Amino acid sequence: MTTRQVLVSLFAGVWIGALIVAGWNPIAATALTMDWLVEVVRSPFDTKFILLIMFMGAGAAFIYRSGGILALERWIGDRVDGARDSQILTWIIGVFIFFDSYTSTVVTGNATRELSQENQSSREMHAYVLDSTTSPVTTFGPVSNWIGFQVSMVIAGFEAVDATLSELGVSAFGLFLQSIPWNIYCFMAFFMVGFISITQRFFGPMLDAEWRARSTGQTIREDATALSNVSQDVGEPSEQNPSLLNFFVPIIVLLVVGLVSMWWLGGGYQPDVDIATAFQETDVALGLLYGAFAFMITGFAGALGLRTMDLEAASDTIIDGFKTMNIAIAIIVLAWAIGLAAENVGTAQFIVDTLVGSGVPGSFLPLIIFVAAMFIAFTTGTSWGTMGILTPIAIPLGYELVGPSILPVLLGVLFGGAIWGDHSSPISDTTVMSSIFAGSDHIDHVNTQIPFAATAAGVTVIILLLYGFGLRTPYIALPLAFVLTAVAVLALNKFDARRKGLPEVMPPAEDIDADSPDSARNGDYSFLSPIPVISVVVVLSYLALVFVFATLGG
Repeated sequence: MTTRQVLVSLFAGVWIGALIVAGWNPIAATALTMDWLVEVVRSPFDTKFILLIMFMGAGAAFIYRSGGILALERWIGDRVDGARDSQILTWIIGVFIFFDSYTSTVVTGNATRELSQENQSSREMHAYVLDSTTSPVTTFGPVSNWIGFQVSMVIAGFEAVDATLSELGVSAFGLFLQSIPWNIYCFMAFFMVGFISITQRFFGPMLDAEWRARSTGQTIREDATALSNVSQDVGEPSEQNPSLLNFFVPIIVLLVVGLVSMWWLGGGYQPDVDIATAFQETDVALGLLYGAFAFMITGFAGALGLRTMDLEAASDTIIDGFKTMNIAIAIIVLAWAIGLAAENVGTAQFIVDTLVGSGVPGSFLPLIIFVAAMFIAFTTGTSWGTMGILTPIAIPLGYELVGPSILPVLLGVLFGGAIWGDHSSPISDTTVMSSIFAGSDHIDHVNTQIPFAATAAGVTVIILLLYGFGLRTPYIALPLAFVLTAVAVLALNKFDARRKGLPEVMPPAEDIDADSPDSARNGDYSFLSPIPVISVVVVLSYLALVFVFATLGG
């Protein structure tokens, strides 16, 4: 909270843990810190995960630099009609880039930024769509570096539990899969992006921003400072033979190779092993590593095969792609290390003993963990760092207070709370990147996104309160959350639009009289036009895939 520097703060946390263990000897503490960093990096799971992160970065660099994103931009440009379509399209593309949040922000932002501004959609709205789409879809996968990290957090959490995962009859990956339906905040945040974009019902500062963009053509507030679009690590996209194949084929290969590898490594090829068992027993890090390597190699081959790059440029792109993941890898390693530090000083056991003795009802533990994750992520600006801090505490706490049945719930709400803080914190890396690639003023992006994130979080809190009073199935909780979110958006939109004297349904720019903008009426949109229909089909298909994926956890 003091430094606002996540790497410095995480390292300080690890070092202070080592200082306690080393009997307050600073030299010994520094040596012990190095030992812990080496220990987490040498772990077979963690090593594979670091490699897959690097391969993901290289594969994503090929999608962008080989001209795949340029081909996509040219292909969709003539199909966009107005601000509404540009917002929906940004949402759809974000669904396809489900393997890494940084990549999704860079690729989706670059693909749709000019279309958004040409169609007079505010840069604040563009940044919001980027920010609130990327993290939810990457946390669900079905193939992403987020999954590998979250599974590693489950493994770290069980190091402070008396029972092992095998004794509970579940794997770390299986427990993660079971947590997906309970990640209510991410589902609501993702749903709100599409619901607001399709209905054009805004509220809060975003209502003012969209009205400014439509009525005056100013997509950014006067006197605002846009963050520049820096892509030095990736380079400029190739203008030579840009092809959609360089966009879609690597993503398809990543998905197919990743899922098939996890199925195979879990013994799915054996006649007596069903698909659910195979995915629970798989080596998720190795499966994702194979998929990420195939992703990179496919991008490399496509760049050379379609002659969008020569061999030297393609080789440089691999290294440049690795560079884009440097900060992510540093956060990951320190997050693992702070979990190890917490284990060594007995943080989890201390908190478990305190809460068990305090008489806190176990059924309200998910709400406590959700709020704690929100606070930590907001003040530190990192969802992954928050997961690294809280997961080793939440798992033993839930196991002692309630038992194994609550663990999927705790993991789901912990991951969701961490991402809420990431969405709302002005020092979050993904929030800053969204501002950069949307060309938005950063504080304007934060101010316009917070009311939307707070709405999704408020619905999540209501559902967790109901959980505390006995609502135990996500298949009732999630539909109820969707209904509550839609009602909340409509109610807040009506209240705010009437208070400000603005249309409830934001009209297209061409329907606003420049001489008398105050006379604009509600926009009249068709819900059966191509882009909204395609978006609904794509999103429903994606959610179906996610829930099929989640059922593999048992």
